[in-house]
Amino acid sequence: MRLEADDDDLDGALNLTPMVDVVFLLLVFFLAATTFAREEVELDLRLPAARSGQPGKPEQQIVVNVFADGRLSMGGREVTLEALRQKLAAAGERNRKTPVLVRGDHAAQFGIGLQVLDACRLAKLEKVDFAARPEQGD
Repeated sequence: MRLEADDDDLDGALNLTPMVDVVFLLLVFFLAATTFAREEVELDLRLPAARSGQPGKPEQQIVVNVFADGRLSMGGREVTLEALRQKLAAAGERNRKTPVLVRGDHAAQFGIGLQVLDACRLAKLEKVDFAARPEQGD
């Protein structure tokens, strides 16, 4: 009587451990990638409602956020108004048709939004849009 396992039994079985590891790593990669793709959408902004407008197109654009307390962010990083002006001016020098999307909290002061618009105009950027959420029909 033999107590050792037959080598013939082990040769026919597939070791699935490496394949499971690869599938797990791919799953983690795609979960992380989709989380970072929504960085601008999940900021703490309550957009105002509007009846007109069209959904935005996923193209290379500059996103400027105006928060209710007057803070500004661009590209996911907080910036001062002067830094925003410099970055927009540099973008305008590269390409005047670079689209700019201004996302402002509904409680943000009008003056700050106007300063952002003024910075876009001084940078000679031609495509400036304002983000809003669709207004619910009554």
